[in-house]
Amino acid sequence: MKTTVMFKTDKKLKEAAQKTAKRLGIPFSAVLNESMREFVQKKEITFRIAEDTLWLEKAKRAERKGTYIGAKKSEAFLKRIANATD
Repeated sequence: MKTTVMFKTDKKLKEAAQKTAKRLGIPFSAVLNESMREFVQKKEITFRIAEDTLWLEKAKRAERKGTYIGAKKSEAFLKRIANATD
């Protein structure tokens, strides 16, 4: 069974990823599916920005305590990741 995943991302990031996949001769959907498979299998994700790594650690600690650090901080974090790839 197949399903559709919809999410918002930076337009330039999406276009760059699509262009890279096309250059490599693979469908963009295959890139996304493999990323999800790897995430599920390893149960980890790596972000390469030091400040964001610290934020993730804070989020993990909050989760272990049963608290939540807030959507505004999460949204800001995701924007930094998108902008870092430009």
